[in-house]
Amino acid sequence: MMDNNANSMSSVHNTNTSSSNMHEPSQPHDAEFKGVSPANPPNQGMSGGYPAYPGYPAYPYPQDTAPREIQIVAPPTQFRRFGNAAALGLITFGICTVQESMMQAGMSVGYGHGQRTMTGQSIAVAGIAQFAAGLWQIANGDTFEGAAFTSFGAAWIAKGIADVPGLGVLDYQDNETPEVVRKQKGIVAVAWSIWVLILLAGNVKSHIANIVLFLTLNLQLDFSCAGVWTGNETITRLGGWFGFFCGLSAMYNAATILLNEENFWFNLP
Repeated sequence: MMDNNANSMSSVHNTNTSSSNMHEPSQPHDAEFKGVSPANPPNQGMSGGYPAYPGYPAYPYPQDTAPREIQIVAPPTQFRRFGNAAALGLITFGICTVQESMMQAGMSVGYGHGQRTMTGQSIAVAGIAQFAAGLWQIANGDTFEGAAFTSFGAAWIAKGIADVPGLGVLDYQDNETPEVVRKQKGIVAVAWSIWVLILLAGNVKSHIANIVLFLTLNLQLDFSCAGVWTGNETITRLGGWFGFFCGLSAMYNAATILLNEENFWFNLP
């Protein structure tokens, strides 16, 4: 009788023990989380509720407060994000040169007429756009094209501003005799002819399209200078024809950059 009571009491005790164990909170695996316990669940004491994984500190991570020296270094040329601005400089120069040379040669409206219609394009297209292309080429490390585009862009801007009424340039020329005005333009043409000759010398080892461009540009300035200086209309018009072919060669050089096997059927020679 006593044995039966002892056995029943033991079974009751085991049953209570098992029941109490079922209600105890589960323990996390140490291999998965570090420092997480029922007293410190993952969403307490940690920013954003992220637990600390084994081998990693808890968030937020410790920051290095030591002062650091900041050095600004320009990236190498091959890693810069500037595209090839030579196409922009060539096409803006070519478009305006073709138009002005056609007027100078008297192909459409007659010799010496229609020059004022180039004022806006001289300032915006061949002036500002070409000047900006030169600055981009300098940033790309191309000193030659940068010097050529910026110098001619500035010259076109000056030419366009000179034709704007009310700025005093035209009024100043009206007070001069035609001979003095002609010689003043001749002096300007001589200086630019020397500069283009330097650019031509820097392209003697380049491809034929570049050589033709600077050769015809040099001939345009030379004949225009001689025609203006001497007052010979025929020589000046011949300079306009050289300028016409110079503008076409500039447009062709721009096409060789823009048209390639990626977007065209073949590379232009």
